Amino acid sequence: MTDKTFVVYSCGHATPECSNDRFSWLGEFLYDLKPDVVIDLGDGADMRSLNTYDTRYPQAIVTQSYESDIECYNDSQQRLREKFKTLRRKRPYWIGFEGNHENRIKKALANDPRLEGSKYGVSFSHLNTKQWFDDYHEYKNSAPAIATYENIDFAHYFSAGNFGSAMSGKHHAYTLLQNRHRSSVCGHSHKRGIYFEDQAGIVGAVVGCMKGKDEGWAGQSNHAWWKGVVVMREVDGSGSFEPEFISLKQLEKACGPQK
Repeated sequence: MTDKTFVVYSCGHATPECSNDRFSWLGEFLYDLKPDVVIDLGDGADMRSLNTYDTRYPQAIVTQSYESDIECYNDSQQRLREKFKTLRRKRPYWIGFEGNHENRIKKALANDPRLEGSKYGVSFSHLNTKQWFDDYHEYKNSAPAIATYENIDFAHYFSAGNFGSAMSGKHHAYTLLQNRHRSSVCGHSHKRGIYFEDQAGIVGAVVGCMKGKDEGWAGQSNHAWWKGVVVMREVDGSGSFEPEFISLKQLEKACGPQK
């Protein structure tokens, strides 16, 4: 069996408040690397216009627009795939996951079904997931879906406890293996982590984020976030893989405008 190369990332948070240039850099990187599979673990769309917390602060919502949020997300997805399309090269197999930020669309409709409408209203279909992804995993039972590829489990986040809270903590990657006993890869926390159990041949990985700017609401937590993507090499169906962390700074240096 031939080993495969995966590229996995999470939490791109495309928003009109920030340039989408980072998605162009990643698109260039993917074109040069030509991985077999690309996995977007969710929160690619920020959907700030549907953030219920901001309704308490009028100054935070005055510039927000659902239409702009949707357009920004679809622009980010186009940038990732643009070079493959322009040069007519086969693109990798693309897998996507619904994150809690995309899920804001469904929550908004649950709160007020009158908003629904694919043409003039609010609709999950506006994310065009069927266009962008070969496989797309929506929420299941009010939680992120878990999908398995090459004996590795992927999810926006893995939950712990009976209430479905997202697993996290200082030793997040270690906790994934202790709780699940399988190779497990997730995003959501914006932090990165890796833990190997080589004897069992399993790996726990937390892949950071692809955010383009700091967040005012996050305070000092901004400094704890890691921005970049993870290349998973030697994916052979056993559940094991060799990770390589590629930072957003590295992507910009290698694939951004040459100064």
